Amino acid sequence: MSRRSRALLLSLPLVCLLAWGGVRWWHGMDEGQLPNGERYTLSDEEVALLQDGDIILRRGSGIVSDMIAALLQEERDLSHCGIVVERKGVYRVVHAVSNNISDHDGMQVHALQEFVRQSKPGSVVVCRLRTERDRGAISRKAVEYLRRKVPFDHHFDLADTSSFFCSELPWRIFLDEYGIDVFQDVGHGEKTAFRFAQFMDPRWFEVVLDHQQ
Repeated sequence: MSRRSRALLLSLPLVCLLAWGGVRWWHGMDEGQLPNGERYTLSDEEVALLQDGDIILRRGSGIVSDMIAALLQEERDLSHCGIVVERKGVYRVVHAVSNNISDHDGMQVHALQEFVRQSKPGSVVVCRLRTERDRGAISRKAVEYLRRKVPFDHHFDLADTSSFFCSELPWRIFLDEYGIDVFQDVGHGEKTAFRFAQFMDPRWFEVVLDHQQ
């Protein structure tokens, strides 16, 4: 990692906090708007590919998302993630969001298509943990954290298990439930937990839906 990249990653939490505090009014404007005026959604065929416990990643279209994506400079254009929860054929997404850009702090749940509509068109990627064990533990744990109303981790501290930022939520579940540390190769101390590419590492995940390819 270059010195410049290292500095950007180290400064990311501070930059994001400052941005969230100053541009909340801009967040969410015209998100998911296609050129023909329709809203960005998944097709019925694409929804049928999803499974309980999948990780859904997206790029928001607000200025905060722009800053996150620019700082991370990943191959895929991403800024947020959540966990797919399927109950009786109904799909929702559980995710962690700061109250600086939301009316509610911490764990939240949204209908799947609502989560997609809040994304930059063509940005959604869905990944699935490679395991022979029951992946239902992923969504069950996410729902448990939702019921406990776990707050957002404004300090971006992986050692603090009392709060989560967005990518920290699935990381913590995979570590606790499956013994898999998806950030083990990137260095926790450098804040590289923001790198969403770890959820596409073929050692642990398969990509089941990718609108960016």
